[in-house]
Amino acid sequence: MNAKELVRALATLGVLVVLWGGFVLFRGSLTDPASRLPLPTLSESDFDGLDIIGRSETLRLARSGADWTVNGYAAEAEQVRKLLATIADSAVSSELVARSPASHARLGVDTAGRRVVFRRAGDTLLDLVVGSSGAGFLSVYARLAGADEVYQVRGPLGALVARDAASWRDRRIAAVAADSVERITIRHGRAETVLTRAGDAWMVGGVPADTATVRRLLGALADVQAVGFVSPAEADSLDFSRPDRRLTVLGRGADTLLDLLVDSTEAGFRVRAGGRPDAFQLDFWRVNELTPPAAALRGTVP
Repeated sequence: MNAKELVRALATLGVLVVLWGGFVLFRGSLTDPASRLPLPTLSESDFDGLDIIGRSETLRLARSGADWTVNGYAAEAEQVRKLLATIADSAVSSELVARSPASHARLGVDTAGRRVVFRRAGDTLLDLVVGSSGAGFLSVYARLAGADEVYQVRGPLGALVARDAASWRDRRIAAVAADSVERITIRHGRAETVLTRAGDAWMVGGVPADTATVRRLLGALADVQAVGFVSPAEADSLDFSRPDRRLTVLGRGADTLLDLLVDSTEAGFRVRAGGRPDAFQLDFWRVNELTPPAAALRGTVP
């Protein structure tokens, strides 16, 4: 290697060193706390209300003890905890992408964005504006309400706050443990079948019940999940005063563990658990598991 080539090699090496140094400084700026979305650390007990305000729908979640409601209906508390975990992670997995209000409309964090507001006793703990999908995979743009800075947040924040009210609602209608059940009454119209526990066995009409059918029934009772919800308009047309089917489950102390009323419509089965005002959609096969005919319980189905 002659002197000229050596000079060129050293010059090239110098350029690479400078570029590497710039890259390190750039990476360092991303991990600088000042470049992250400044979010408070919230636990479930820190707030009693959560509003997700969109242009076409507003979700109002409220806490009562360990339970949550969304727009007045029972909500799935686990979804609230998932949002909390995502918010906590967002402070770490975010980077500053804009400082000017002129960028808000382009990034969807103006009036087009969804506002996520955490409250306690009427005071606002966090007011976050979530906008358009980010440039990276599974990311979204967000900013604090009243702030100019916009951040790209990686993770499921955008998908969670975009969910509609039905997605936040609790689909569980009942969860009855098999060993807590003492008596089951099933009505199809006016026909009634009664199952009673006899030690480890079950009796129907004075004879042993079909073991497989009873096992399926008890298994279905362990987790009765709706496949959908009935709108208020449809609920007004339902008639549970004379249900097509009815399932009444009593415990060992003769207490009612479940009273399920079933109305059959052209769109499918609609059910209501006794005492609850809301109605649910339930699968055809699940309704049949929960309310088998007398012949199946006796094991006389051909």
